[in-house]
Amino acid sequence: MSARSLLKQLFQKQPIFDMHRGVLCAPVRYCFMMGVVWYLAERRSCKNLNILEVGSWYGASALTWAEGLVRYCEAVGSITCVDAWQPFFDERSHEKDVYREMDAALASDGVYDVFLHNLSTLPATIETQHIRGKSRTVLPMLRPGCFDLVFVDANHVYSAVVEDLRNAAILVKEGGILCGDDLNLQLHQCDEAFARAHGEVDYARDPKVSRGFHPGVTVAVAEVIGRVCEWGGFWAVRKAGECWESISLGAMPEVYPAHLPSSLVEDARAHMADIRARGEL
Repeated sequence: MSARSLLKQLFQKQPIFDMHRGVLCAPVRYCFMMGVVWYLAERRSCKNLNILEVGSWYGASALTWAEGLVRYCEAVGSITCVDAWQPFFDERSHEKDVYREMDAALASDGVYDVFLHNLSTLPATIETQHIRGKSRTVLPMLRPGCFDLVFVDANHVYSAVVEDLRNAAILVKEGGILCGDDLNLQLHQCDEAFARAHGEVDYARDPKVSRGFHPGVTVAVAEVIGRVCEWGGFWAVRKAGECWESISLGAMPEVYPAHLPSSLVEDARAHMADIRARGEL
C-alpha cells in the first residue's frame, strides 16, 4: 500500500498537522491570511478568487486559503500551489538540525505525500492544482495578471526571494494582493548592512534590535516593493497600476482555520492581542 493510500485510509477527509514541524510560522499569521481573502471578497463583485501560493510544505497555507474561500466566497475559487518538494538548504551555511530535518523530510517525499492528502480534504467546489517544480522555472510559465492573490513563502535566502517576488508581481491582477510570510523585520527597522551581508542565510539575529529575522526576505521585499503592511510577520500590498498600495485589515473578522491545533490557536489569540495593543492593526 502506498503512503498516500495509507494516509487516506487512516485519516479519511481529516487534514494532518499533528506532525513535527507541520506548522512552521507563527500561527497568528493564518488569521491575516484569511483576512486578505476577506479583504478581496469585500471589494469585488466577483468572489471567484484565483489564489497562487509559492511554497506549500505540508499544506497549512493551502487549507487556510480554502477556509477563507469557504467563509467569504461561498466556497468557490481556485488554489494553485507551486513547490519543488525537494531539499534546498545549502549545507555549508545551514548546519543546524532543523535544516537537516526539513531536507530529510523533503528527500523522502514524506512532506509531499502529506501535502497531497491535505489537499484532497478541500471542498470539491474549490478547484485545486499543484505544480511540482522550482518556482524560478514555473512562475514565468504562468499567465500574467491572472491571480487575485499571490502568496510567496518559499526559499528565504535573498537570491531566491527577490526572483520569486519579481516573477510573482507580474502574475497579480490589477487590484489584487501580493503577500508573503516571515517578514520579521523590515529594512528600515534593522541593521541594513548586516541584513545585506547575511542575505543568503535563512535566519539570523539582527544586532540593531537583537531580534531574529530572515535577512533575505527583508532585503528582497524592500528592493522589489519597498515598505509594506506587516502584521506579526505576514505582509501584504495591493496592486495599483505600476505601484503597490497599503491595505487595512483592521475590520477583518478574527478567525483561525480549523486545522490549527487548539494550543496554537490560543497562542495566536494572545499574539493578536499584543498586535492590537501596540496599535499595529
